[in-house]
Amino acid sequence: MLGLLRFIRGVCGFVFALQIIHVIEAVVFLSKPEAASIDMGGFFALLLIKVVFLGLGGFLFFWLRGLINRLHTKKHGTPHPALADKNWAL
Repeated sequence: MLGLLRFIRGVCGFVFALQIIHVIEAVVFLSKPEAASIDMGGFFALLLIKVVFLGLGGFLFFWLRGLINRLHTKKHGTPHPALADKNWAL
């Protein structure tokens, strides 16, 4: 079960990182002159969806770290060795 949770955490981390890249790209695009010719309502709607996925992916990524550590501590008496030291470890 811990392996499945770690896999899900990896997918959430991937979604989190991908959304960070997309949000940064969208903000940089707004500073370009060709941004004036696009539909801003649609642009900001998509940006809002990306920010929601960013928040959800980040929340699940860091929350699953705590859950995996609690489950590992309950079963083995110590936190998970890979997750105890680093927040970003999978």
